[in-house]
Amino acid sequence: MATVYLAEDLRHHRQVAVKVLRPELAATLGPERFLQEIETAARLQHPHILPVHDSGEAGGFLYYVMPYVEGESLRARLARQGELPIHDAVKALVEVTDALAYAHGRGVVHRDIKPDNVMLSGRHALVMDFGVAKAVSEATGRQQLTTAGVALGTPAYMAPEQAAAEPHLDHRVDLYALGAMGYELVSGRPPFTGRSSQEVLAAHMTQRPEPLCARRPACSPGLEAVLMRCLEKRPADRWQSADELLAQLEPLATPSGGTTPTTTRPLEAVVRPPRRSRWRTWLPAAVVLLALAAALAFALTRPPPEVRLGRRVQLTLDPGLEIDPALSPDGKLTAYAAGPLGATRLYVRQVDGGAPVAITAEGGVARRPRWSPDGSRLVFRSGRGLEIIPTLGGTPRLFVAAPPDDWLDATWSSDGRSIAYAVRDSILVQPLDGGVVRRLARLAEAHSCVWSPDGRWVACVSGNQQSVGNDAFGNIAASSIWVIPATGGAPVRVTDNQSLNTSPAWLPGPSLLFISDRDGGRDLYQVPLDRTGQASGSPTRLTTGINAAAASISSDGRRLAYAVFTETSNVWALPIPTSTVASVRQAEPVTTGIQVIEGFDVAPGSDWLVFDSDRGGTQQLYRAPVASGDVQQLTSEAGPAFSPVISPDGREIAYHAFREGTRQVFVVASEGGRPTAVTVGAEHHRGARWSPDGRRLTIATADRTGALETDVVSRDHEGRWSAPRTLVKGGTNGAWSPDGNSIVTFLAGERGGLVIVPAAGGRPRMLVPLPSATTPPVQAFTWSEDGRFVYYLARDPEANRTGIWRVPRAGGAPRIVFRFDDPSRPWHRSGFKVRGGRFYVTLGDQQSDIWMMDVVGSR
Repeated sequence: MATVYLAEDLRHHRQVAVKVLRPELAATLGPERFLQEIETAARLQHPHILPVHDSGEAGGFLYYVMPYVEGESLRARLARQGELPIHDAVKALVEVTDALAYAHGRGVVHRDIKPDNVMLSGRHALVMDFGVAKAVSEATGRQQLTTAGVALGTPAYMAPEQAAAEPHLDHRVDLYALGAMGYELVSGRPPFTGRSSQEVLAAHMTQRPEPLCARRPACSPGLEAVLMRCLEKRPADRWQSADELLAQLEPLATPSGGTTPTTTRPLEAVVRPPRRSRWRTWLPAAVVLLALAAALAFALTRPPPEVRLGRRVQLTLDPGLEIDPALSPDGKLTAYAAGPLGATRLYVRQVDGGAPVAITAEGGVARRPRWSPDGSRLVFRSGRGLEIIPTLGGTPRLFVAAPPDDWLDATWSSDGRSIAYAVRDSILVQPLDGGVVRRLARLAEAHSCVWSPDGRWVACVSGNQQSVGNDAFGNIAASSIWVIPATGGAPVRVTDNQSLNTSPAWLPGPSLLFISDRDGGRDLYQVPLDRTGQASGSPTRLTTGINAAAASISSDGRRLAYAVFTETSNVWALPIPTSTVASVRQAEPVTTGIQVIEGFDVAPGSDWLVFDSDRGGTQQLYRAPVASGDVQQLTSEAGPAFSPVISPDGREIAYHAFREGTRQVFVVASEGGRPTAVTVGAEHHRGARWSPDGRRLTIATADRTGALETDVVSRDHEGRWSAPRTLVKGGTNGAWSPDGNSIVTFLAGERGGLVIVPAAGGRPRMLVPLPSATTPPVQAFTWSEDGRFVYYLARDPEANRTGIWRVPRAGGAPRIVFRFDDPSRPWHRSGFKVRGGRFYVTLGDQQSDIWMMDVVGSR
């Protein structure tokens, strides 16, 4: 409803926030009624209400002035970390309810309670904009959702009577909104979502929200009952006052009051009178034997105890990335990688203090260190392959050469005599003394393997190998964890394959600790295993909101190290240079906010764009005007949705999402709606690109071995999509030339590079060959709008920075036209488009530090 300016109060020498109503809104309002409502709100004086300093009219603009608060809104915190710790959520709800009780007692109803209108200042919550929504609705004389672009309330938090535009609204709409906000603070999502405002409003009026504890098992039944009663459809069925609600919330504000405790169920004692028996001479011995048998059976079948995490300490503080933590077997040292991706070094430091020691040289790549069982050596990934180096540095020796275009990381056997590693779909074991290499198992896209301390098992991750690599570190995609007998055998999946599951680490029991985003943000979980390696229970969540990227446990199980990883990325744009080399410093933002955008596309008229974003917790597709305006959510997939591309006529959007653990391509109307499946099956399909006529798509297909190919699917006149047709083996997704005759794609392998293939099929023509077998240059590519050139995004080996090159369609020497020469604005993942004479790219920021926790026992 307003634009907010940071201003200086010259009289009192203080910073203030000036909120100026949007011009189209101010033009429809009667200022007298508006200023009267603001004056009423200005009389509110409460420690959890942000006061109004001043208000007025100037040049036809209506404005009001509030204090400038150094902090963040609840919305910003939700966007940054997802669901809140339950104690923090309850504390914020108590303070907001206290503010509502005070305001309601003076006849003031807020009408727009939501996370955006609650500021966090220090340890306390402040409610802002009291009376503003009512002032707008009273001044316009309207109650509907939108008038002249004005939102009178927010759909995700509107009570049914508010959504139905009933003329008489009272304070109970605030209690409903507070229940919806509390539901989101605890579960990470509002009670109802939809592709449009109308869908959300209809859900408020007709649907019952999913029980809160089903979304957040740690939520106590008491807290669930309080918030679910706030969400009753009829006002008479809710709490009848904020004071009544406050009395229910305050007992839950203790550190564990809102959390489900671990409880035991006592058994009723039964006392029976003694009874004579002729068998009493041997009965005691039988009872002892039965007790021993029961104890043995219990010991063999009981699940391992759930671990309890204690004190945590931050080990690294430098800006940038510190990743891949590995605790030494005795837990006294940690090894990790630090530096910009593509130029990381390994460091070792004492956990209890001291300066880190660099053990690898500058100018190379060192990642994923793992300690030998005796703590004397580390195996790590380098540009050459797997290398072994003494703990405190020295000359590394190459153990396994890196295959072209593949990722390697390794784990030591428990006796220190062998190393296991994954290459494509094979998990191999190689003795250190140079013996015969044996295949342990086959597992698609395997990585992050770890050997169990007892030597019986190897746990590995399958899927989303990009998330640990240098080119797309932190990639958001599904993966699963599998357990394999160390002697060889069939892998057994122990987690779901619909969410990110990664970084397994062995706990006593046995059980596995791992990182997952199954409930929102990346947290630590524990899954128990039985004697056959199968999961013997559901995973238990151990942390909330730590954003972990990798974890390691000492051999004695007493210490846990993990990397806390955060990132943001948005779309930026700048004009395509004609002669000079452009700089990223010339780019201007197209989207803003605390979110991660991986893929996007700009509509043919350059007036709107579509992008995938995690702004709602899980990566989904959103549509927004290029200039400014409201953002519309297009998809509500059960899992993440990625890489949207707009059809040539602007009516459809192709994208890929996960179905049963595999990526599949879908098409949805550009206004939203029910998606249509383009591909199905057990293979991965992703990275769709439209042909100019809108009847075909190129896609990248990967089979179970991970082998890629560029495929084409076609749509008939009845809208049915064909099975994929192979265009070229070894290729990634392909981009159509504007005339539709050619497709540019990237071929992996020693003789690979950027190639042009006839759209009807035929032999690829090399456009830009690989400079080396281990350094693929091309990260993204597209055509110029006139079809004369191909632009591609790659790393400049001389400057060790990413840039955009242009090469003629007919072939020739590439020329750099754009440099990412500002370290604070690095290119992020796969975002790169050409539209309307402009480059559109994703720029991001990645930060990570190493933390340590004590594992203090079981619970």
